[in-house]
Amino acid sequence: AILRGILVAELVVTIGTIPPSIAVILNLRTSPSIPWMLVVTAGWLLFFWWYVSGHGWPRSTQEARRRDLRAPSLSKRAWTWALIAGTLGITGTIAMAFVTARLAQLPREAFAAPMDFSKYGALTVICAIACISATAGVVEEAGFRGFLISPIQRRHGWTIAILISGIMFFLDHHLSHAYATFVFLPFFLAISAVHGLLVKYSGSIRPSVLLHALADFIVIPVSYGLVGTFSVESVSVTGIDRQFIIWVAVMVICFAAFVPALRVLGARSKMAH
Repeated sequence: AILRGILVAELVVTIGTIPPSIAVILNLRTSPSIPWMLVVTAGWLLFFWWYVSGHGWPRSTQEARRRDLRAPSLSKRAWTWALIAGTLGITGTIAMAFVTARLAQLPREAFAAPMDFSKYGALTVICAIACISATAGVVEEAGFRGFLISPIQRRHGWTIAILISGIMFFLDHHLSHAYATFVFLPFFLAISAVHGLLVKYSGSIRPSVLLHALADFIVIPVSYGLVGTFSVESVSVTGIDRQFIIWVAVMVICFAAFVPALRVLGARSKMAH
């Protein structure tokens, strides 16, 4: 179950990511003033979601795809508490990432964008980041929190399933992002735990899809240095300054509030069923 879950998840993520990535690169290289990448990405993600949620050929795998994606609709109350709990958990892990960056002693270049956005207009950059973020939300949640967690959870339980999801989520980023060194492993385990617990208590990956995409859309411009200031100067050099203390406080407060919010979410989800 573990190996099967990993292989299927990696296949889903790889196939799901390629078309939008190609669209963004080609759009930026050939006609950056016309953001047709939005249309291509939206069309592909709609088709991707349609297929992984149990439609299309082969019919023999339709039920397995629908089951393992874990994407049933939720009641309004479940959605509300999923968004509250998820926002708290993700904000806490984002704060954890900024704290880790101050401890990791990595150069600022490790967080740099994979391409030079400075030569493109604001609308083009926004569209590119929207495509990247939407793809990450839909495809990565379908792969890591759907098709990876589902078979492992049925055989080994939620703890093992969420832990393996976190390890694979980290390894995927470790191989493709310079900043994702092993000092960031706790962050990837934490963000995977937040999303995994949202799925457990809500019964659906839908809230995680939305929150993952929104979080990436907000954080990516900051980490790339396109918006605001993002310091990675080590606290061993600067000392424990105000910014560091604020991020630690945000992390602690959000994680503390995340737990009771999850309990309410679980209760609301059970009431809906």
